[in-house]
Amino acid sequence: MKIIEKNEGKKINYNLTGTKLDFADGALTLDLARYQQDDPVTRDIMVDSEGYLTTGRGLYYAAQVEIPARKYTETVTPAQENDAQTEGGESTEGMNRETVTRTPEPLDTEAVTLYLFAIDGIMIH
Repeated sequence: MKIIEKNEGKKINYNLTGTKLDFADGALTLDLARYQQDDPVTRDIMVDSEGYLTTGRGLYYAAQVEIPARKYTETVTPAQENDAQTEGGESTEGMNRETVTRTPEPLDTEAVTLYLFAIDGIMIH
């Protein structure tokens, strides 16, 4: 995981175990693989008015996580010669038909970027 400190000051504690990113000794845990989609995903880790960590809305930024887009392994399987079918009254015999199977790859946590913001003077519960 790439770590980028956005400003000077004390940062929130974090720990990455597998694909689970833990903040402030268990106050908030994100399963990064669960959030991964076909497009990049950004999750904001905020501190609310009562000092609790939340994702999305809050008063202060503690961290931001960028999860890369899901990658796939594609496997091409040629159709069998005897698989000729009729489409719209036309025979598909002699046509080259292939099936592409897309298998999602596991999240590469080395491609995740964690941005850390200063939390000086902010009480986190």
